[in-house]
Amino acid sequence: MKLLAILSDRRFLVALLLAWCWLLLIRAALILQSGVWPSLTGMIGSDLAGAFILAVVLTLAHGFARAIMVAALGLAVYAAGMHLTAHGTLFQLAFASKSIDPTFISGSLINGYLALLPLYLFLAWALHRLHRAMVPKPPRQQTGLMACSAAVFLSYAMAFPSLTTPANNVVASVLAQIPGTALNPMGTAISDEAVEIVGTPMDDPDTQLNFFYQRVRGDSVDSPPNVLLIMIEGLSAGYLPEISQYHDLQPLVTLKDLEGTLKSQGFRVYRNHLSLERQTDRGTFSIVCGRYPDFRRPSTKLLDVTEERATPDCLPAKLRDTGYHTAYWQAAPTNYMQKDAFMPKAGFLDVTGAEAFDSAEDIKGWGPADPVYFPNIAKRLKQLDQNDTPWFVTLLNIGTHHPFDIGEEAEENLAKARAALEGNTKDSDDPPLLQPQQARQDAMKVMETSLGHFLEELGANGTLDNTLVILTSDESGGFVRADHETLPLNSNLGMLAIRPPGPSDLTEYASENTITAQLDIPMTILDVTGRGKYAGNMIGRSLLALNDKKNRDILLADTYTGLKYFLREKGELMACTELLARCTSWTFDPNRVFGSFQEADTPPFLTLDERLTLFKNATTLTPSD
Repeated sequence: MKLLAILSDRRFLVALLLAWCWLLLIRAALILQSGVWPSLTGMIGSDLAGAFILAVVLTLAHGFARAIMVAALGLAVYAAGMHLTAHGTLFQLAFASKSIDPTFISGSLINGYLALLPLYLFLAWALHRLHRAMVPKPPRQQTGLMACSAAVFLSYAMAFPSLTTPANNVVASVLAQIPGTALNPMGTAISDEAVEIVGTPMDDPDTQLNFFYQRVRGDSVDSPPNVLLIMIEGLSAGYLPEISQYHDLQPLVTLKDLEGTLKSQGFRVYRNHLSLERQTDRGTFSIVCGRYPDFRRPSTKLLDVTEERATPDCLPAKLRDTGYHTAYWQAAPTNYMQKDAFMPKAGFLDVTGAEAFDSAEDIKGWGPADPVYFPNIAKRLKQLDQNDTPWFVTLLNIGTHHPFDIGEEAEENLAKARAALEGNTKDSDDPPLLQPQQARQDAMKVMETSLGHFLEELGANGTLDNTLVILTSDESGGFVRADHETLPLNSNLGMLAIRPPGPSDLTEYASENTITAQLDIPMTILDVTGRGKYAGNMIGRSLLALNDKKNRDILLADTYTGLKYFLREKGELMACTELLARCTSWTFDPNRVFGSFQEADTPPFLTLDERLTLFKNATTLTPSD
C-alpha cells in the first residue's frame, strides 16, 4: 500500500509528467538533428518507460548524484543525436571505448555538431531546475520506487528485440544496455564447446545447410588482368534510382549521375548485394580475406592477424605470390583500426593513408576529401600502370564518412548552386544543423562527381585497359527504408558493380538479380586472375561460377542494432536478438530480397545450439603455427 501511495503521490506524478514532456522535447530535437523518424507505436511505449525511469531518478537523486545525472543526460542525448545522424540508430554502450581513440576524436567528434553539446547539457540542467522548483520535497520511498523501476526496466528490455533502433528511448536504452555490456562485453554468448549442427540428409538439397560455402570456376588465365577494387565508405545500392525503385525503397540520397556513369562505363550493378556487417574494419576484412567479419561487439580479427594470433591467408597475398603488385591506398590514417600493420600481413606491398598527402589541410580530421583523394589516386594508378607487372589496387575513400567533409571548395560550389537554384542567397547560409542529412547528401553528391571524373579519366588514358573494376562499399549506410524499424536487413543493402576486363565479358558473370555478398568479391577476383583453385579456406561464391545450382546460406548482422541474421538463398530468413535467444522468421523473393520481406509463422529453422555454433565457427580464424 505504501508503494501505491508513492506512485499516486502528486509529487511523483508531477515528476513523471515533467520527465515525459522533457523526453518528448528531446525526441523532437533528435528528429530535427538527424532527420530520422521513429515508429510511432514503439516511440510511445519506450518514452513512457523512459519517463518512469527518469522520474524515479529525479525523485531519488540529490546532491552530487544530481550533478552526475545532469552530465550523463546531456552527454547521452548528444551521443544519441550524433549516432542517429551518422548511422540511424542510438549508440551501443559497448562501443564507448572507441570515443577515446585520438583519430576518432579528431575525425568524428570535433566538428560543427559539437555546438549541440552545451545545448543538451543546458536542457538536462533545465530539467533538474524545473523539478526542484515544482517538487521541492520529493517523496523518499527508495526501495519501492527502485523495485518498480527495475520492473519497468526489465519489461522494456524484453519488449524490444533491439535496444538501439530509433524508436528506443535514450534513457531507457542506455540503462537497459548496462547489464549486457557488463556481463557479456563480447556480445554473443559463445560457448567454448562446439556442438554438432544437426543437419539434414545430404540428399535433401532444399534443407541442407551451407553457411560456409565455397564455389569457384577455377579456370586458368593466360593473361591475368589488373584489378581495381574501389570501396566507397557507407555506399548503398539503394541510393541508385533503379535499385531503389526495384525494391520499392525511399532513400534520402539519390545518385542518378553515378548510376548513369556506371552504365556508360559498362558496369553491371547487382540488385541483391548483402553487406555482412557495419563498421569499416568488419567489411574490409571480408572483402580482403574472404571470411566472415567479426560478429562480436569488439571487432578483433584485424588485431588477431596483426599480433600473429591467426593467419587467415588473404586475397592480396595470393595475388602477390603470383607476381602482382598489390597496393592498398585509403584516405584515412592507416593506424586507425591497425590497418598499417594488418594490410602488409594480408599481402599488400604498398600501404598508404592520409599521411601520403602533402598538405596539412588535406589530411585534417579523417583525411583528404574526395575532390583531393581521387585525382591523387588517378596519378598514382597511371604511374603504376607503366610497369610491366599486373597490379591489384584497393581503394577506400573517407569523404562519405561522418562528419562528411567535402572540402571548402566543394562546399562553396554547392552553396552557390543551391543559392542559384532557389533564387535566395540567404538560404545557402542556413546552419547545417537545421538541415538533417544534408551533409550526407552533399558528401554523396561530391563523391558521385569525383568518382565519375576518376573513372572517366582512367578510361580515357588507357589505365583501365585489361582491368577488372569492382565498385563496392565497406558497409552499407542506413536511411534506405522509410520503415527501417519494421523490416530486417535495413542496413545490409550493399553496393556491388562490376566492369570486366573485356567489354563483352559480362555474359560470363552471374545475372544482376543473383544474391551476392561481400564474400563473393575476393572469390570472383581469384577466378578472373586465374587463381580460383587456390582459394584455400576462403568462403564465398565466384560470380563466374555460373553452373552452381545450389542454394547457400549466409550469416549477417548489424552491430549497431545488435541484430543477427541467418539467410537462406531459397527465400528464408531468421532475424535474431544479439544473444540469439529470440528469433522471428521471414520469407522473401530470392530475386528481390530487400523489397519482398514477409513475416512468417514458421518456427526458426535452427536451434539455439546451432545458432551459437554457426557464429562461433564464423568467429574462428586459422591459428598461427
